[in-house]
Amino acid sequence: MVKRGVTIVFIFLLGFSLCFPVPTVEGSTAIPLTIKERAGLDWKSTPITVGVPVPAQAESFTVPPRVIDQWGKEVPSQAVLLGDETPGVIPRWWRITFLGSINKNDLLNYRVVPGREQRVQPNYPVTVHPLANGYFIENGWLRLELKADEPLLSKVWFDPNGRGAFAEETPVIASPVFIGVKTEQGIYDTSSVSSATIRITEEGPVRVVVRLRGELGQAERADRISYDCRLLIFAESPYLSMEINFANQTGNSAYLEEAWLKFRSLPDEENYQLTFGTGGKTPLSATLKAADSAQVLVDKTGRVQWGGILAAHSPRQEANPAALGWADLTGRRCGLSVGIKAFRQQYPKGMKVNGDGEFIIQLVPASSQIPWTQGMSKTHHLTFCFHGNRERNWADYVAALTNAPPIAVASADWFNQTGALSQPLLTAEFLSGLTSELMPTAMLLKEKNWSDLLNLYGPPDYGAAINPEHWGFFNYGDLQVAFSAPWAQPGVYWNNNAYDLLYQLLVAYLQTGDHTFVEIAEAALTHYQDVDLVSPSTNTRPFPGLNHVQAAQTGKPVEADDFRYLANRGLLLGYYLLDDDRGGELALRMADRVCLQDGINLEEPRTLSLSLHAVLTGYRATGSSIYLERAGEIASTILNWQKQHNGGFPSDFIYKSGLVADALVEYYRLRKDPEVLAGIKRAVDYAIYHFWEEETGFIQNPGGLLFSSALQLLSAETGEEKYLQIGLTQLKTFLAQGSLTDPKTVALYYRTLPSLLQGVR
Repeated sequence: MVKRGVTIVFIFLLGFSLCFPVPTVEGSTAIPLTIKERAGLDWKSTPITVGVPVPAQAESFTVPPRVIDQWGKEVPSQAVLLGDETPGVIPRWWRITFLGSINKNDLLNYRVVPGREQRVQPNYPVTVHPLANGYFIENGWLRLELKADEPLLSKVWFDPNGRGAFAEETPVIASPVFIGVKTEQGIYDTSSVSSATIRITEEGPVRVVVRLRGELGQAERADRISYDCRLLIFAESPYLSMEINFANQTGNSAYLEEAWLKFRSLPDEENYQLTFGTGGKTPLSATLKAADSAQVLVDKTGRVQWGGILAAHSPRQEANPAALGWADLTGRRCGLSVGIKAFRQQYPKGMKVNGDGEFIIQLVPASSQIPWTQGMSKTHHLTFCFHGNRERNWADYVAALTNAPPIAVASADWFNQTGALSQPLLTAEFLSGLTSELMPTAMLLKEKNWSDLLNLYGPPDYGAAINPEHWGFFNYGDLQVAFSAPWAQPGVYWNNNAYDLLYQLLVAYLQTGDHTFVEIAEAALTHYQDVDLVSPSTNTRPFPGLNHVQAAQTGKPVEADDFRYLANRGLLLGYYLLDDDRGGELALRMADRVCLQDGINLEEPRTLSLSLHAVLTGYRATGSSIYLERAGEIASTILNWQKQHNGGFPSDFIYKSGLVADALVEYYRLRKDPEVLAGIKRAVDYAIYHFWEEETGFIQNPGGLLFSSALQLLSAETGEEKYLQIGLTQLKTFLAQGSLTDPKTVALYYRTLPSLLQGVR
């Protein structure tokens, strides 16, 4: 009787499952995806963007992939293939935006799986409707009107119920968002210039990205200041993100005295409920009447000041810097919050709200004067968050969306599997393949890499992971270097990421999962793009080329006389991982520069290395044979130069020779040219014969660590054990030494050391 009952239940369940099949994932390939919550909040159906590499030969990922949550359920997503169709030997990258849910302080595992034509759609997808001179963009919560003659936003409507029922007569943002800049030459705005250009760069049901470009000018002057704005609108989300960049194209250096965005919001209100983030646990609230105003400002000294009806507030040391730098106005029906990313760290900044509903976003407050050389840029990230007047906890989400939304990343083991990086990531799976003797060495290398990178940016301060005193010129995340040589102008100078320290920051994030590296890398990448890569001698900046922010002899910004200090792998990886389109554009411009003018100086071997790396980065991004052909020409130049010097790469420092060998190794891995392999072998043999010192354990000195990738390659290709043994001896000697405190050595040594461990697996 029992067996019969069980049989009946089984048949019933089988029939039920046939009627309502459980969703299954096609194929056996699934990419592990880790989501990290950083703000201590619960998130539901929140848009998250992630860059995911796929193997060159993976046929299952030739169509846009899908995202599966931890329960095996598909979530709404859209995917865009980055770059052109690359050849079958180069990993491809998908940029995926999906709606994810995660609890506070949690860590979840999602999966990226092969796609299909029918996909799960958001309840209210983002839609785009063309206008005569712009667009309407809607997502159920928001409707945006964009016009070429009314940048940056024309009007914005909001439905607190998220059903797309917009009251036409009551927009929340009721006037265009205007941008203005003031220098000693006067005010530059959009009133006397032609209309902006508006371009949809990504369109799908989950996300729409809009690029607006235009100029600011004066009626009586011909010089211009350009701006570049990127708007991001998401499905099922009552907020939008804005990235605004403006550059000095006037033809002269200037002092940036003030920069702002202005707009009117929530019209026809007698008074408002005003709220400001304070940097503490409790926001500051007050009633704002028509004749009132309120302001918060971080001046050029880093001091927080309050003004208007909040002037009596006594500022305290912020417990959470992310909770400072946002303001909210709430009326009878709804409210609007505006947040500025890294408001406290990237001072000077300010926000002012007037009693008529006007927001003034002070990107550079009037109390500050910043040297602004020709070609230099300034980038800001803002969040516009809309909410109903009865919603709870909206204040917490404003600060979190602006500074610390959930982030996602593919697993480090997947990166190793795809070969998307130039060096292996030291994961638990990778380490498990090492011998018991080498595993402690590899673990120590991983920990030392982590600590040396973080220590560059100083100790933690006021609850942040990075000391703001180490955030550099324009406070973006570069490193200051005390410089007091008798022949130089006194002052503080800034490291310009000469050896792609940015790339190592992003690799460390992938390897450790420590999101602190994301915070550092985002700021440092912005600084690199805005300050280090300007060209003061031209208006149009066809190629980037700034050597120092300040020249040692004069103390003024100067242009580099060659290509030696530039590297673009970090820019490209930031484009992939951080949704940084401008970084990707600059990476290709640098590769294009090498194709036209390589800047090679045979007396300076670094120019050979970085030029070759730059075009190979362009090839990995696009698959264009132009870059690979140029790389072949540079490799031939290196080999011919080598033959003139008895097989070595002559230089005043051994690390420069190692840089050239490392660049040839990357080229060889793509082309498998036996002549290149022979050249690498000649160079390594020359260095070992002339400079290997068993007493010190280095090829001449720690700069010999730059030969690590070449030593590993020769060990694998020739089978000769001596190459690997010399490399491992250098590694162990390096680990026995103290911490590194110089950005140059950190960026140099960790670029090739992990590749040694590939030879002992």
